[in-house]
Amino acid sequence: MHIKNKKENTMKPFELGDIFLGCTELIEDIDDHKGNGRILQYDKDFNLKGILWTEGTDHLVIGLKIDPKGILWAFDMHNHIVIRVSPDGKQLPNHHFANRAFSNVTFDKDGNIYLGEALVGNTPYPGSYMKRLPGSDLLGEANIYKFDSALQLQEIYDVAYSPEFHHFKGITHSTMHPSEAFITYTTEIGKKIMRYDIQQSKQMDDLLVLPGDLTDQNVAIAVNYLNDGRLLHSRGDRIEILNEDGAIIQTIGLEEHGWGIAQVSPSYDQEHFFTANIFTGVAMKIRISDGEILGSIDTGYRAPKRSLAGIAEYGSLDDS
Repeated sequence: MHIKNKKENTMKPFELGDIFLGCTELIEDIDDHKGNGRILQYDKDFNLKGILWTEGTDHLVIGLKIDPKGILWAFDMHNHIVIRVSPDGKQLPNHHFANRAFSNVTFDKDGNIYLGEALVGNTPYPGSYMKRLPGSDLLGEANIYKFDSALQLQEIYDVAYSPEFHHFKGITHSTMHPSEAFITYTTEIGKKIMRYDIQQSKQMDDLLVLPGDLTDQNVAIAVNYLNDGRLLHSRGDRIEILNEDGAIIQTIGLEEHGWGIAQVSPSYDQEHFFTANIFTGVAMKIRISDGEILGSIDTGYRAPKRSLAGIAEYGSLDDS
């Protein structure tokens, strides 16, 4: 599939502190994930700098992440598209990694790439187009795929996932532990924070298991490590910070800003983090030490027009 987008791209070369939002221009009511793929670029002071209309996509652009080379990654999981944008603000040619619904990525210092397969089973999101695996009625198998720096497949990790009541979500959020010994990940609105040992290729004990049934809002959503091993965990209306044993050592309540914080991303300075709320359409920058909100961006997309599905900040790069 190739969709030629005629809209003007105004994204600028990346600068320190730039903030990127996956915020697709939705165009349909029945399939409320369908639209013109779009990444918004803001400067460190939350001023809009530019827009990239993504080539080859026609559904939500999600799961933004900056790799160690400064390349911005994002995904159209509905169409098995991996988006990469170079630091000059130009989209790189699409590379077909696999016939899989990837939605998240993490990296190691050797240049390896770990892609999380977001879909599982055969029951798609109601009303939404979701590409199935070739020759199958399955949406996916909820695995993690390892590629080397040349984008060649190295290994497929058959990982556990945490069933949720929609029955289609697999590996939706992932983060590399600072030791690079394992990946910590979640099934969005499932009940677990899980871990997989990528050195020994084996499932580890869950870091966290939440009580309750699948219809409540006591769920695990997004995770992301700070450099010191503390884990940022979105609980929908708050951010919990966990230690290495999975104990909550800090809670930052954000209840007044609505339920639906679906992305959490540390700042390069490790003193702040960013959140993206898919229901309110508001992104925020928050100081870790005291939970103070230092700035916000209102995309104008709030439920039922839900489009804010990824956030990342461009930071200092590792030259090692």
